[in-house]
Amino acid sequence: MNLDVLRKEIVGLDKFFKTPYGERVMTYADYTASGRALKFVEKYLVEIQKFYANTHTEDDITGEVMTNLLHKAEKIVKNELNASKNCYVIEAGAGATGAVLRLSEILGLYFAPATRERFKNLIDNSDLNKEFNKNLYEELKRELHDNGPVVFIGPYEHHSNILMWRESIAEVVEIKLNSEGYLDLEDLENKLKDEKYSERVKIGSFSAASNVTGIKTDVYKVADILHENNAIACFDYAASAPYVEIDMNPENGSYLDAVFFSPHKFLGGPGACGVLVINSKLYDNSIAPTTAGGGTVDYVSELGQDYYKDPEEREKAGTPGIMQAIKAALAIELKNKIGLEKIEELEYEYTKKFMDRFENNENVVVLGPKDPDKRVSIISFMIEHKGKDLHPRFITKLLNDLFGIQSRAGCACAGPYGHRLLGIDSAKSEIFRGIIQKDVHSLKPGWTRINLHYTMTEEDVDFILDAIEFIAEYGYLFLEEYQIDLKSGSWNHINSIDQINLINNFGIESSFDYINKAFEYEKIVDREIEYKKYLNEAKEKAEKLKIIYSGDFKKYKDEYYESFRWFDFINAVNHI
Repeated sequence: MNLDVLRKEIVGLDKFFKTPYGERVMTYADYTASGRALKFVEKYLVEIQKFYANTHTEDDITGEVMTNLLHKAEKIVKNELNASKNCYVIEAGAGATGAVLRLSEILGLYFAPATRERFKNLIDNSDLNKEFNKNLYEELKRELHDNGPVVFIGPYEHHSNILMWRESIAEVVEIKLNSEGYLDLEDLENKLKDEKYSERVKIGSFSAASNVTGIKTDVYKVADILHENNAIACFDYAASAPYVEIDMNPENGSYLDAVFFSPHKFLGGPGACGVLVINSKLYDNSIAPTTAGGGTVDYVSELGQDYYKDPEEREKAGTPGIMQAIKAALAIELKNKIGLEKIEELEYEYTKKFMDRFENNENVVVLGPKDPDKRVSIISFMIEHKGKDLHPRFITKLLNDLFGIQSRAGCACAGPYGHRLLGIDSAKSEIFRGIIQKDVHSLKPGWTRINLHYTMTEEDVDFILDAIEFIAEYGYLFLEEYQIDLKSGSWNHINSIDQINLINNFGIESSFDYINKAFEYEKIVDREIEYKKYLNEAKEKAEKLKIIYSGDFKKYKDEYYESFRWFDFINAVNHI
């Protein structure tokens, strides 16, 4: 598949938007959070929707078409993941998060918080408590902790692959980082072999790559270690699935028991459902499905119900996300049509270019190991200035306003890993936690993240690097023109601009404007000219700011908050 053709098909590729410094063409570098839609895919989906109907029937043409298309979509996913012979595909609504929830339910681990609380109250109020003179609920928790299932997770997990297990009945054991900043395989082996886990159900659930630093896990090596120690091998591919091969049954004898990921992060994938692919041996169809309802049953009467024997059918309670599943399959298939070798080659080249550019820049701190061979092209960085950091949300705002670059600031839903990357110990973590619980989010540590995507041109990548380099050298000057909300942590230019009409006018009436309107193709923008213009304008503005720059940094009114301030600001609202 030709990348030049694909680029022109990206929805919003040459979209201009207003900023305090004039109009900017959008340069999207936030693929780690979500992919971009493709015009030809959207058109194809419109064609499919001419036959749209609910599944669960093949007695009329619409039901027959949609039921068969859904099955074909699942078959595509299986084929692309080499999962046809022994795996089930299960769709989940909320991306990888929904998929890992479904996995934990299938494994019998997830216990809904409200159910857990009701169960606790029933036991606490039971006469059994008085009879045995014990807190039976606490005894049960202790028993589960000591003898129940145990889930081993990695040191750079997304919150979804941490919290779902913490909220389950399992004990959660974290494997540490090794001295080079990667998953410590020796620690994994040692903990799996620990005698206290020998008779317990053991499950490993590891990120295939970090959504913060992009560092990759040796998935099949980890799977082999897990299987050698009678553990189930599960992997979160949310960050890396758009860029790497997923093979459930490689020829070397290794195999994966379960994978989950978010096709909305793929090129062409926005709007797709989450996907869980599991080895058939994990599914017990002698019990009820994880969600009971219409579409899961063979027969229901006053006396009982019989569920479908096919797990893929019995896990489709209600109306499936038919179009979402179809879109997921198309996005996954497209990745392999583009070619993994081409994707990996470009992302290696772009990652290396970033590392080489900033290797000796004292103001730019790149998080995590730097070897581009061991990363997908997800890069998180910080910018320092005179002993403090530029706030990551300020950096993201400058990238947007000065250059049109879309990035993301924060902790990337990877708090525990972030603690290690930023050197935040337990004591300081609790301090930050207390501050944030008081709704002071401006002090929450974080970084800025970009993704140098394979659809970018060399020109795009150079521009993004030029923009970051500019902010590293001159970004502090723009503190004169921006203000921070000391409660929320958001940054805005002191001269606010109107929200775009899409926000102000959102509603069904605005959609009427598109009646009888063809799919719009934006005119092709000469990005080289635009990029040079933005960089020149930014430099001219920086020179003007040098003249008026005061360096008159302000402080929090509260001395306690001030003692933990790690960034500078000049203008602020919501003083605290």
